[in-house]
Amino acid sequence: MHSLKPSQALFLFAMSNEAAVRVGHFSPDAPNVDVLVNDEVAFEDLAFEEVTEYAELPAGTHDVAVAPSGTEDAVLELTLDIEADTSYSAFATGEVGEESLQCSVFVDEPGDIADDQTHARLIHTSPDAPSVNVQVADGGPVLCEDIGFREASGYVPVDAGSYDLEVVPTGSSDPALSLPDTELAPGTAVSAVAVGKLEDGSLGALFAEDAA
Repeated sequence: MHSLKPSQALFLFAMSNEAAVRVGHFSPDAPNVDVLVNDEVAFEDLAFEEVTEYAELPAGTHDVAVAPSGTEDAVLELTLDIEADTSYSAFATGEVGEESLQCSVFVDEPGDIADDQTHARLIHTSPDAPSVNVQVADGGPVLCEDIGFREASGYVPVDAGSYDLEVVPTGSSDPALSLPDTELAPGTAVSAVAVGKLEDGSLGALFAEDAA
């Protein structure tokens, strides 16, 4: 299982026209990249399976480009529209070799979280994995179901604690990925990101703490 040190998600909007944006690199065959916002480097040398901290950006429209680190040769360009007082995850997904690279943008809105609960969701970024369910192992409850590539489940409130989780292709009973001893911390929101590829055995998951 891949893991990620949680981002510092305690975020205070300094101004009413600010949004919070973080970037993740989930393209298995792309090199380390720089991310430029409005022609200025915002994030440098981002590696596969790496997620940045949240950064403040003014609400509105921004031109975003992704280029191999140290170059100006963009492999991905997009226009990002963001709203004030909102947090976003912008993840590079797909494969360069398959000409399927694109930016998948998710709104991070976990809602009010009880002190003894975690709000958790799945984000599916594995380009060759089918739609999946996430469930507690050994016949436990299904937490989210039928989540396809480049999709995110809604946030699911669960009691904080340790869980043995399974990622199972929709319609199957055989796990594609087992996540034993998954710790869900109280009072937090977390995204479990399915990463890598099923075919070559690199399928895994990392956990990123979301803005709450």
